[in-house]
Amino acid sequence: MEDQSTQSEVAQQGPPQASSFHSPTKSKSSSSKWVIIFIGLLILGVAGIFFFTKSSSEAIPSPTPSFGVVPIEENMEESTPLPTTSPEPINKEKVSIEVLNGTGISGEAKLLSDKLKALGYSNITAGNASSTDNTEATVTFSKTLSQSTQDEIKKELDSFYKTVNVKTSSTQKSDIVVVTGLRGNQTAKPTSSATPSASPSATPTTNP
Repeated sequence: MEDQSTQSEVAQQGPPQASSFHSPTKSKSSSSKWVIIFIGLLILGVAGIFFFTKSSSEAIPSPTPSFGVVPIEENMEESTPLPTTSPEPINKEKVSIEVLNGTGISGEAKLLSDKLKALGYSNITAGNASSTDNTEATVTFSKTLSQSTQDEIKKELDSFYKTVNVKTSSTQKSDIVVVTGLRGNQTAKPTSSATPSASPSATPTTNP
């Protein structure tokens, strides 16, 4: 009776159901898949490193010089000269000139005045200097006078007198003051010496 009851219990329980004995097989196949992927990536990495090392080790060929190369012509444009500013014309009528006779020789101041008038200067006055024994001419320019006018007057005086001294002033009224000197082979005017007076002779006396 016990055997029959045991068999009936076994029959009721039925065949053993599938348990989780198959899980190790599933995890094993998953691990194999990741190993294959890792190996593939490793192979790709090694191949990439090998290719990079090989390409960097190759020498870069240097360009060989070619002969007969024609240089590029430079743009040889002529530089445009800058416009030069011409000096303003001199209004000679407004230039005041004072000519003083410094030699004591008659007519020297008028002679120079005529030469300056021939250059176009008209505002000229003539007179005598305080000293009349000058051998060198002296010209004094006002500091406000243009350089071109000074050069013209200086050139004219140099061609007329032996020696010309040049000065500048900021106080004189006239633009130009000229004290005449000796011209060329001209000699200084001799100074007049005093005429000796005759001393009265003594009247002879008779002896008694």
